[in-house]
Amino acid sequence: MIFRRRATAIAFAAVSAATAALVAGCAAEPVTAAPPLAPATFAPPALAASASPTSSSTPTAAEHVVTLGDSIMSGFGLPPREAWPHLLAERAHISVTNLACPGMGFVVQGDCGTPYSGLIPAIAALQPDLLIVQSSSNDFWVDADEIRYDTADTIETLHAAAPDARIVAFSTIWNDDPQVPDDTAVTSEALRDAVESIGGTYIDVGQPLAGHPDWMQSDDVHPTARGQRAIEQTVMSALQDAGVLP
Repeated sequence: MIFRRRATAIAFAAVSAATAALVAGCAAEPVTAAPPLAPATFAPPALAASASPTSSSTPTAAEHVVTLGDSIMSGFGLPPREAWPHLLAERAHISVTNLACPGMGFVVQGDCGTPYSGLIPAIAALQPDLLIVQSSSNDFWVDADEIRYDTADTIETLHAAAPDARIVAFSTIWNDDPQVPDDTAVTSEALRDAVESIGGTYIDVGQPLAGHPDWMQSDDVHPTARGQRAIEQTVMSALQDAGVLP
């Protein structure tokens, strides 16, 4: 689905042979080193893999985090290391595996031919301590009832697949335009209701890009590296305020 101000997902990850079958054709991109195994991320169309970030710091948290969302989360148009989940991993000293695919949402299938629900086997294989899920503007203009149903069904199935994971849901992030579409409330509220129904945590992260056209790439859809840093700062503060991260 293509429209003038949408967010699309681009990163895709797997850790086992079975999971890798879900992401055939993507290239490995490590997010952060985490003993004993560094999780791999897959980031089409940027197919060249880069080395894991090096750090002399000992991680202060043992959590393995999986993030699932759209291209604003996965850093479309930028090196994967500049996406906010990677920045969060470095700052919080946690292991993060970023799962995504271009154009994907709870309802809409991305270029990998699946909505979020197609990644449930990957998340079941990863068994994260923390699962961060973000509603996507890729689902804009889909019937609201369909959004609510598919979101609730996916979250329930994710919870069953990774029962020990704490599930944290983020509201839909738009772009720099202060006039946020009504569809943003539909996708965000559908995820809020779904995650609260299984005992998860919903966080409204607001619109950290609003009013900053200089933080947007030329397509006026995807944030620059500066915009990604702004999102990471917002997310980190929100997770700390909610007691999710120290």
